[in-house]
Amino acid sequence: MSSSAVVLLGGLPFTLLAVLFLGLLAQAQSRRDGVRPGRLSATARAKLTAEARELEEVAAEVLEAARTAVLLAERTAAELAAAEAERDAAWQAHLAAAQVLEEATEALPPETSEAVVSAENLREVSRAARAAYKRGDLSMEQLRAVWQQVDGWDQSRQDRSHELSRLRAEDAEAARLYHVAASRARHARRTAEVARVSSHALTQEAADAAYEAQAVQTVLRGKR
Repeated sequence: MSSSAVVLLGGLPFTLLAVLFLGLLAQAQSRRDGVRPGRLSATARAKLTAEARELEEVAAEVLEAARTAVLLAERTAAELAAAEAERDAAWQAHLAAAQVLEEATEALPPETSEAVVSAENLREVSRAARAAYKRGDLSMEQLRAVWQQVDGWDQSRQDRSHELSRLRAEDAEAARLYHVAASRARHARRTAEVARVSSHALTQEAADAAYEAQAVQTVLRGKR
């Protein structure tokens, strides 16, 4: 827990001591200025007593709100830290997936010359292979091997192609997860900042309310 939260959550005595100290300074200043406190009438005293009670109630309500705000600020700060850690981990995973994809792409062998011949030549080779198969000069396995070579395709190339497709999908998913995590981190930062500002404002408001209540009590005690 932050030091500000420690002071606030257990800080009513601390605040009142600070206010009392300020009140004593004000009284000392009054004495130095030659101002003597006068006596209050019963009506004025009753009015000030009611005002002091109301101010004390307001101070207690604001203090409770300030305590809640400090707890919220600490919770959102912890959530921000977790969101940023998740974002950083997602970024590292994305970098790793991109690196694997790049290495796999570079490892692919170049296209064979058979794979880049004209479509007309491919059709001629295919027709010749089928004719040889019909004559019995080629078996079905041999015919398939011819087609594979003509198409620039073999099992290892197909396997590598499938692996490359898988790696592309993993890279895309890693990028998506990073963007989701980054969005969560941005939202957590905004929430934490709002909570921090609110806790500071309510802490100050609680101190001001306690000071006002204490000031009225000081007047009542000094004008009996």
